Amino acid sequence: MDWIFERTIELAAWVAFILCLLFLGDAIMMLWQWGQNLGGDDVNPVNPAGYLTQSCLAATKFVGAALALGVLACIDHYVFDLPEEA
Repeated sequence: MDWIFERTIELAAWVAFILCLLFLGDAIMMLWQWGQNLGGDDVNPVNPAGYLTQSCLAATKFVGAALALGVLACIDHYVFDLPEEA
């Protein structure tokens, strides 16, 4: 039973890592779009504040996923990887 719990924790850590990468990419992409539309051309009148808001939300999700990854790594290390004390 310990084996399956450890594999579940490791799988959750991998999912959190992949989500971190996705959210970071989304934040960078939205920040790039915000910078591109900051000048504001008349052909494509897009509110650049929306891109900045989406970038901040993605960055917040990135931080949350990174914290979840850290917590799962601590659980994996301190519950399963420490040597047994005699």
